[in-house]
Amino acid sequence: MNKTTALKVFNENYSSFKEGEKNNFSRIVNKMLQVNYLTKRKVGDSNDYRFILAFQEAFKAFFALIDFDLNIHREDEVVYIVNKERYNHISLRKTESVLLLVLRVIFQRKQDVVTLDEDVEVFLYEIHDELARIGYLDNKRITKNELKPALTFLRGYNIIDYIDKGLHDDARIKIYPTILYVTNLDGIKEVVEKLDSYTEGLGGDSYEETYEN
Repeated sequence: MNKTTALKVFNENYSSFKEGEKNNFSRIVNKMLQVNYLTKRKVGDSNDYRFILAFQEAFKAFFALIDFDLNIHREDEVVYIVNKERYNHISLRKTESVLLLVLRVIFQRKQDVVTLDEDVEVFLYEIHDELARIGYLDNKRITKNELKPALTFLRGYNIIDYIDKGLHDDARIKIYPTILYVTNLDGIKEVVEKLDSYTEGLGGDSYEETYEN
């Protein structure tokens, strides 16, 4: 959609909005520019997800005007935006990248055994077990000082959610389907290959561009 068309589509749709809908539209746009990913699976975002679907033409047109594409994946109940010039990439530290990829492996593994209405949840010890299985950090655990900011970062972008601030082994971490759209890896095989590349060279704290923000 070029900007001339986008402006026309936006004006046609927005002019018919009620005042409450305009306020909702503005709030959700700002929210998406901040967190990027929304999912119906998250309790606080379910109404926003439905609102976007109801007025998707207005959202698509608005985001096109500021050089973003709005992506809607109904099959996973996820919406997110990507900058057309790919300016919204964030470079992650190795620990954050490995954690993200491990969570994706676990998500896809558990997704095969949960029902459509169930959320995918993982205990923290399962993450440590997976990290040990792939040989990350010579089978040592990621320290809480490393783990907490990484989990907080992912929670800030609606990739996961958790409550246990102490990060005990029995802490439950909910993984949202947004994780499927964070990296530019198409399938689980590519995810595993990327994990292997990290475990082959564990030294340093390099950065890897894997995150669409």
